Amino acid sequence: MVEVTASNPWRPENTRRCVRGRILVKVKSEDGPSSAPHYLQTRMLAAPLHFDRGRIDRTVHRHSYAMQVTRAYEPSRLPLLGSPVGDAWDDLERKTGLSRTYRIDVDPNTSLLNLVDSLRCLEDVEVATPHYLSNTPFQFEPNASGESYGHGRPSDPYYAHRMVGSAEALAFEPGDRALQVGVVDSGVDLNHPELMSALRPGVDTVDLPNQILSDGARLVGDSENPDRIPRDEIGHGTACASIIAARGDKVPPGVGGAAQVLPARALAGVRLMEKNKLTAMGALPDIDQSVKTLVDLGAKVLNLSFGTPASALRDDDPIPHQDVINYALQKGCILVAASGNDGRFNRYFPASHPGVLAVGSVSESNSPSSFSTRGDHVLLCAPGENVLAASLGSKYTENTGTSFAAPFVSGACALLVSRAARYGRPLDAQTVRSFLTAHSRPFAAGSDTRGCGAGILDMPATLRGLEHALARGRNPQIPVAPLATSDSSEAS
Repeated sequence: MVEVTASNPWRPENTRRCVRGRILVKVKSEDGPSSAPHYLQTRMLAAPLHFDRGRIDRTVHRHSYAMQVTRAYEPSRLPLLGSPVGDAWDDLERKTGLSRTYRIDVDPNTSLLNLVDSLRCLEDVEVATPHYLSNTPFQFEPNASGESYGHGRPSDPYYAHRMVGSAEALAFEPGDRALQVGVVDSGVDLNHPELMSALRPGVDTVDLPNQILSDGARLVGDSENPDRIPRDEIGHGTACASIIAARGDKVPPGVGGAAQVLPARALAGVRLMEKNKLTAMGALPDIDQSVKTLVDLGAKVLNLSFGTPASALRDDDPIPHQDVINYALQKGCILVAASGNDGRFNRYFPASHPGVLAVGSVSESNSPSSFSTRGDHVLLCAPGENVLAASLGSKYTENTGTSFAAPFVSGACALLVSRAARYGRPLDAQTVRSFLTAHSRPFAAGSDTRGCGAGILDMPATLRGLEHALARGRNPQIPVAPLATSDSSEAS
């Protein structure tokens, strides 16, 4: 049973952080306040101070003297001038419940668990939950000093790209500049020379004023004035984006080839005072809005290097990101997520959602990394130890974690989609999944590979397998046997 202390009644528990004075409510009908603006528009538009002047209002006011209602999502279409926002939602947004999801701000000292428990008892409330926070699946520490992580500095600083065969793959399929890979993360360094020519205009959905964060966490940089510019302040998103789309000056060219990166800053830099560590952290609704925005802007592949462990969920908590993941999948997007970094059999969300491609980490020796989270949902692994990537201020770092294994698979997905497009064939997530697993290569002999997926990402073999199926007029949903290829571990 979760206890709520008298000194911090707004804090649900010690293992899961939340935002003070905020809850998320999804109702069962479209009868919410039509005048409610999106939460990022509250500096331009007044938000209503009531929900329905009925049971929801009365329930909230029993716990808080005041409330303010905003929408958690923006519709994909702009409402016509003078028309209510409710007229702009499409059928899929209504079906997945995005049009019926609201953020309610209350007194910061309100007992959130008591409030959401009361709201869940109402017949017209489908979901009520605190405004929980998510973070990268590891504690990110900038590596400006050049020190290594994991199992020591690799013998070859470019080993990760050689391991997956990116040079050979890019020679075979250079990618498509019209294809967008969304990176939902801490943003990107907009002026890094490796990325400047590969970035599309992105979005910033972070809304985390310092005074409403839980004790022991302090924001790094400005997060109180969302400006829609996805400027990275800690380097995590920059590293992930460069693995996908680097120009190739001081790191290998991005594995996504000509594909463009569509960045979203959904995670803010946060210093955890009790550990004196820097991590990337964001509110779940802010993350979900970023995912939806990138989908609506046309991203075909999304890289999601963050997560919430299933072990942190209360019995009544909704599964994180469920509605927006369903929305993205039904829009035909390919979602790639880091499996997590606790080294155990565990489920992180969004990685363990059905339809999401969960990626674990391997070392230079082709063995699963000791920190890589395992499970039946893990699709395959990619290099995730001491991966050389771009960092803030035109610098470069070595980075360790499944966060940096996932972008290799995201880039591979971009090349697969680009190759199929040359034949006039679209690819969905299930088809991509089947080719990635059918053409992965084995782990090192004797490794403990339980819960690590089908093997290690092999970009050339996967591309040639797809090419073989397409060229022969086969249905690409039925993988063919791998073709003989040159060793993808050769130097590029």
